[in-house]
Amino acid sequence: MESSFKKDFSAERLYKDAEELIAKGNHIKALEILEDLLSIHWKANDSWLLHIEQGNVFVELAQNAEDRDMEIAYLLGCVACFSQHVTVSELCAQSLCMLAKNLASVSHYKKCVKKAKEALAETKAKKLSSATPMGFRALVTQKKEELERFIEVAEFKIAASKTSPLQKPEPKVRESKKSPEPSKDEFKRFRSYWVGLDVKIKRDFLKVSIAKLISFVGGVHKRNAQDALEQVLASAKNDRKWTFWMCRTKCSKKCSSAEECRNHFEQEHDADFKPSSEKDIVKRIGKDWVRKISVGDWEPVDAVAAVEMIKNQLADVKAFASKAKTGWSKEWPLAVDEERKQLLKEIKLLLVSFCELKILSGSMRDWVMHFPVKYLGKLEVSKQGLIDSHLSETPQSICFLECHELNQILDFLKTIKCKRNDGTDQVCKAVDSVLDRIQVKVKIDVDPQFSFLLLNKKLLTINDVPFNDEGTINVFDPSVYYAKAQVHGDDIISWLTDYSSVDKTFPRPVREHNFGIWMAVLKAAQFTCRTLGTKYAKKVQLLDYAAALTVVENMCVSEDERRRNLPEDQWSRYASLLCDMCEERVPENSLTTKLFVCAVRDVFEGALHPTFDVPDLENCLNLIREHKSLSDDKVLQAIDLLRSVVTQKVLLIDTKILLIDNSRISLLNNLTRLSAFDNRTYILHVLKPFLLNEIVNMESKAKSDAAEANLLNELGKEKQQSKEKPQSKEKPPSKKKRDKSKKKTSTSNPSPLDKTVEHLEPESTSPSLRTVEEDSMEPEDALASETGRLEISSRTEIQEEATEDEPDMHREDSLSEHLEPAAGEVTTRYNSALDMTLKALLNIKIFKEDLMKNRQPFQDHGEEQVPSALQNLFDAFVSEVIRNEGVYSCLLSDLLTSQEEFLSMSSDAAKVVVAVLNFWRCWKNPERESLVTRLFTLADNKIMSCRKCRRITNFPVQNCYGIVMAADSIRELKCAFGNIKFVDILKLIRMGYKMLCDNKTGGCGKKSYVHHIIRRCPPIFTIVLEWEKSETEKQISETTKALDWEIDISRLYEGGVEPNTNYRLVSMVGCGEGEEEHICLAYEKNRWVNLRRECLAGEDVGNWKSVVRFCGERKVRPEILIYEAVRLMT
Repeated sequence: MESSFKKDFSAERLYKDAEELIAKGNHIKALEILEDLLSIHWKANDSWLLHIEQGNVFVELAQNAEDRDMEIAYLLGCVACFSQHVTVSELCAQSLCMLAKNLASVSHYKKCVKKAKEALAETKAKKLSSATPMGFRALVTQKKEELERFIEVAEFKIAASKTSPLQKPEPKVRESKKSPEPSKDEFKRFRSYWVGLDVKIKRDFLKVSIAKLISFVGGVHKRNAQDALEQVLASAKNDRKWTFWMCRTKCSKKCSSAEECRNHFEQEHDADFKPSSEKDIVKRIGKDWVRKISVGDWEPVDAVAAVEMIKNQLADVKAFASKAKTGWSKEWPLAVDEERKQLLKEIKLLLVSFCELKILSGSMRDWVMHFPVKYLGKLEVSKQGLIDSHLSETPQSICFLECHELNQILDFLKTIKCKRNDGTDQVCKAVDSVLDRIQVKVKIDVDPQFSFLLLNKKLLTINDVPFNDEGTINVFDPSVYYAKAQVHGDDIISWLTDYSSVDKTFPRPVREHNFGIWMAVLKAAQFTCRTLGTKYAKKVQLLDYAAALTVVENMCVSEDERRRNLPEDQWSRYASLLCDMCEERVPENSLTTKLFVCAVRDVFEGALHPTFDVPDLENCLNLIREHKSLSDDKVLQAIDLLRSVVTQKVLLIDTKILLIDNSRISLLNNLTRLSAFDNRTYILHVLKPFLLNEIVNMESKAKSDAAEANLLNELGKEKQQSKEKPQSKEKPPSKKKRDKSKKKTSTSNPSPLDKTVEHLEPESTSPSLRTVEEDSMEPEDALASETGRLEISSRTEIQEEATEDEPDMHREDSLSEHLEPAAGEVTTRYNSALDMTLKALLNIKIFKEDLMKNRQPFQDHGEEQVPSALQNLFDAFVSEVIRNEGVYSCLLSDLLTSQEEFLSMSSDAAKVVVAVLNFWRCWKNPERESLVTRLFTLADNKIMSCRKCRRITNFPVQNCYGIVMAADSIRELKCAFGNIKFVDILKLIRMGYKMLCDNKTGGCGKKSYVHHIIRRCPPIFTIVLEWEKSETEKQISETTKALDWEIDISRLYEGGVEPNTNYRLVSMVGCGEGEEEHICLAYEKNRWVNLRRECLAGEDVGNWKSVVRFCGERKVRPEILIYEAVRLMT
């Protein structure tokens, strides 16, 4: 045995990690670590600590299980862990009691009593002295009372079971966990669009381009997801199979078949047990005997007439017996005996049921067949006669027996238990429920070139396609495969939006799939094998006892032979001779000697059952000496009785061994099923969103084409009218009117991804639609934001950098164009958007900390001066004076008065936040970047890797304050995909941002996804939502529900971003029912607060769910979301 595993530093660290994970509720990961430790340190003298922790994890999983079957599976795993060591008998008794209660199992209550008594004996063995601390004595007393309570409860249940069956507890009610479906409107939209498609388009839809799918994954997920998909496809191409089997232990053995996987578990993970001696192995009867038992008529035979045929007509008997292929011949004379017929019928039913349950052993068959051999021997049929008549090879020989022998057989067969209430059936149900939820039910094949994935054509007609659990991949010509495919209905939309069989985490290591239940089933299988070992040990003991009886019997036979040549007065009693043999053997003190002494003692005492306990050989010898005068007849009777009892006990143990082995095989098969991994779960994770996206794109293109045709038609009409009417001298329409006209010509209800493509694809926008701001941009900047406001912060940022190069230009002049002051409007001293935006910015923790370190900006004549209003604002903010009553209101008014030219007139919060941040850029010194650059600015480097020609294009770095997204796009994607994170919605929207591989510079001219690379994560990340301003309360609520309090921007950017780079929402600016009314929600002291107008006080809103409800009820549209890096917050 090894020393403590804790002497290994890495093992001790992992053990502590497991304990921390258990404390945090991450039981599955803890279980994984503990199993890895056990695979290395299973021989350590303190490995029982690892088993205890594993058992405790299984207890937690059982308590949290969603149904009774799953709970029992975990409890079996728990018992398997606790039964490994005697030191944890108390915990084992407790878990056995829980298992017995769930199974209503008397046998488990008996095991509970046994383990509890073991623990109680150990507790009593600990002698407590007066010096023992009171606390420890109290613990021992408490433990003792608990054990006595277990024993009392278990014994009560055992006694109650003798009068009426134990009742199982009420089943747990499983809550259905259906994936959220898209909203009814969205679902209906997809259905109506699909129904209107051409048959050929629908057939081609199921032919999925592998290259496009990989490109899609590259745009949505990280590189590791794309690599995982490519590996899956490469494996499928080589193996022509989606399924493989993987061991979830540390060895991670990958198998190509279920049989190979089962063999691995048996050979490497103790999922089988074989006794040391081949002759002790219990074997089931073969198929030939099963068939003979099942097909026979089992009619009573006239034994006397049959024996006469054997003696006098042996040739005829040989002839008809050899022709009986089933082992049953109708040539034997039958007897009219209803009693025998009924007995034979009952025997047949029992034997057939044993065959069906696979618990009929070869030893049991031999025991039953011994009766006709013995009976026919009495009728003077020789062994050769039995062979010639084939009666030794068929159960028909049983039909020769009389009622006495048949009753003996039947009585014994009735004592055999056909079922073992050990929880295996419940484990099977638990595994079925797990696999039913995750098994892939759609067949996916390929074309000869492995360029396309071919979905089952039955998806075009029904959603519930036939189940294919083999995972084989066939090769078809798509044009032939789909040529005659029937197309009707819209069930495919239901399939596309059903994510019940799709793994929610992608890509997830194969080992993590079903790890908890997988490990529980493995432990249960190993525990069953240990139970098999115990039964085989008991069988070997009985066989050794039988061997001792044989020695006793042989001694009696030898004495009988010796007596033939001696007068009776010189005979020795069997008892005396046996006593002398014991005297001679005792000094050896071997196991064989002990069993021999036990056998002699049982014979002398006339015991009804064999005993194996020999506490003191000398006392046992004294008892034997007292019976030296026992008569020979009593000795022989006792030997015959004990041999019969031992034989039947061995037969019963053989049956129990086969029952236990059935459980082992069932558990092993279920473990193998759980070990199977279908790569289609990976495929479907990306395939369904890809196909849904294809539908969205097709719909968008159709609407776009229709809108374009409509626009051309309108332009043609206007041109015709202008020719017919004299030209008007009126002024051209204003920019706002042109914008409105553009909105009117756009298609109604555009799809979420279509909107994104419209914003991000420069080639789709006419030069005439560019905004005034874009005219001043560099060409590469115009590419990123040609359609207006989606990249407003980016445009403004780049434009500001240009103005910084001109010392004579003031910040106020450069900002005014963003805020579009309307000529002729009256200037006010309050601006709701500015008020709430300032509050949102001032609620950022890192912003205040930075200001405190850099309180005074550097200024000289070459630098632009910091306005006094801004200096006063920051001073009051850092000193906390701003929170005094009336101070903030005065500062806001002062800021509006001094900067009213560009701050007072804008009611657009998105423009205000850009204006404010640009205004704050003057707060800087020569030694470091400006406050805005340090905290808010993100340098986005766009890289396009062409999927066709593999050409890589680097676009100029674009500075921005964050990203701008359409609110309705977010809402619709949330409805379409259901359980999807906010950051993944943003990632999905970005998918629509494609750029051309410029053929002027050597590219191929095809569009490809753009990757966003950043080298530094800004402390603050801003998201702006654009609204249509006509949303209903429900739509506002659905959009707000799609938002997340915490996001991981490593899902949006690559490069210098570590995984799990989390940002947390700290403040939010929203617009109320009136466009002029804004509010600010700030996270303060673990609560969300609605800040009031012109002050920093506010009303309590509550947690994030309360914020969602607040926005819906008050029709508040979140416009600015300000996130702060979590690492800086802590």
